[in-house]
Amino acid sequence: MPPQDPINVWRRPERSAVGPKPEHSRARIVAEAIDIADQEGLSAVSIRRVAAGIGAGAASLYRYVKSHDELVELMVDTVSGEFDLAPSTEPARSQLLDLARQARSIMHRHQWLAPMLLARPSLGPNALAYLERALSALEPAELSGPAKLQTVAMMTAIASAFVQNELASAPGPGNTTLDAKDRAEYLSEAVQSGRYPQLAAALSEQQGPGKPDELFTGIMATYLAGAGVPAANGAAEGRKGHRPDR
Repeated sequence: MPPQDPINVWRRPERSAVGPKPEHSRARIVAEAIDIADQEGLSAVSIRRVAAGIGAGAASLYRYVKSHDELVELMVDTVSGEFDLAPSTEPARSQLLDLARQARSIMHRHQWLAPMLLARPSLGPNALAYLERALSALEPAELSGPAKLQTVAMMTAIASAFVQNELASAPGPGNTTLDAKDRAEYLSEAVQSGRYPQLAAALSEQQGPGKPDELFTGIMATYLAGAGVPAANGAAEGRKGHRPDR
């Protein structure tokens, strides 16, 4: 029997209309799972572990979630509810940069999240509300519907990749400052060998590492500009191939 798509959790009521009153709730179960993942990583999350955390039997949790995949789906959507999606009159690019910065902050609070957004993005109510908000910001852009969806997806991909690189570069278990020093020394030796002139030229113009916040904003702003997202209200910066057919 093929595995069930975890998206089905949104098509099923949280509790049956018949039978005894449930002792727990999806929200309580998911909160426990998120707490475990935040402290120990996603690999530490299991139905049995979560059940023990809320004082329940593992079998009883399957009345609320049918699988580990459904639990992860609920986790991703729950933390997606941390976005501030209030409407704004700022230009489209400013609005999207704000959403991107929020995404980075959320991924730092929940360090298991970044790779999940690339591997299996959620389609739960909070995730769809975020998508709707981002598409609303893109309304003035002269982009087709599919191009707008691609722009939002690429924002997520860029933010996820940036955060994963940040986390990989930060001192911690299995990733020390000594590792970073060794890598820098190796790269310096490789460049000085003369075998990589283009890399040497590119690195020679590097201004040094900027502040992560500024670097992230610069990368995201460059992408949005290239994608044709207006920098000011009323400015149409559509890119060839992204304008809707006339």
